[in-house]
Amino acid sequence: MKTPLLFFLLLATSIIALAQNGTNVGAAHGADEEVRSLQDTLIEAYIHRDIAALDHILADEYTFINDDGTVWSKKQTLDSFKSGDRQITSYRRQDDSVRVYGDTAVMTYRYQSKETYRGRDDSSDDRLTRIFVKRDGRWQMVGGHETRVSSSERGTRDRLIGTWRLVSAGTFRRDGAFESYPEYGPNPIGYLMYDPTGHMCGSLANPDHPHWANPEKPTDPEKLRSYDAFFAYCGTYEVRDKESRVIHRREMGSWPHFIGTDQNRTFRLEGDRLILSDEETPPGGERRRYQITWQRVSAQ
Repeated sequence: MKTPLLFFLLLATSIIALAQNGTNVGAAHGADEEVRSLQDTLIEAYIHRDIAALDHILADEYTFINDDGTVWSKKQTLDSFKSGDRQITSYRRQDDSVRVYGDTAVMTYRYQSKETYRGRDDSSDDRLTRIFVKRDGRWQMVGGHETRVSSSERGTRDRLIGTWRLVSAGTFRRDGAFESYPEYGPNPIGYLMYDPTGHMCGSLANPDHPHWANPEKPTDPEKLRSYDAFFAYCGTYEVRDKESRVIHRREMGSWPHFIGTDQNRTFRLEGDRLILSDEETPPGGERRRYQITWQRVSAQ
């Protein structure tokens, strides 16, 4: 990828000079948090197309090098949002690192976004560098550069992305026999979805669950049976390839005590099947290993 070499040589020279002058590299006086907060504000401005906020954050000499090698100025960036050409609906950041060199700061991170440019899908999974300078008591962004994450680095995470339909769900008894969860009946149905922005949803249900006698006024026993027959939650996820684990971080769900917790799952992929397993102790029961098997849903 071709990039303006002079831009980065000047940056490197400035950083080295600051370091040689004894500048304290690190989060001096909370500067790293100020930079992170400014970055958060920038993304909110992107999503809501807040041109005034973008104009305030980006320095007049702002230069950004895209992952295809094109170079954008501040004016081009603002114009893309003013015109509606650029639409960003979600943006998830991870692996943040901020280094502060006096009145200069460098931030690096990885992000996944859902966005379009002139109606074309332009969603990203990139690693990005942001350069900030503090002037007159406030930070501004002066430049940046992004590089597309390679397919080998995305690895297993990409293989999980998509929709999966339930095959089976249950626990193993002491004798090794598999026992389906009884509350979901003999023909349970469920879906598990992972999206590129790092969000997920999962559900299990008994499709043969009896209808309410009066659909507008279910009785308390009918409500309880409905609660037992359906389980769902949504949140974010993280894949830990080396450990063969996926972590579900629940933000909402039918079991309130799970909200805000990390649910670890051991996973393995066998062709078009995803198998999640771990150990659990049900209320009043003994510890057992459970297993939930999913089949990838193919495009029709």
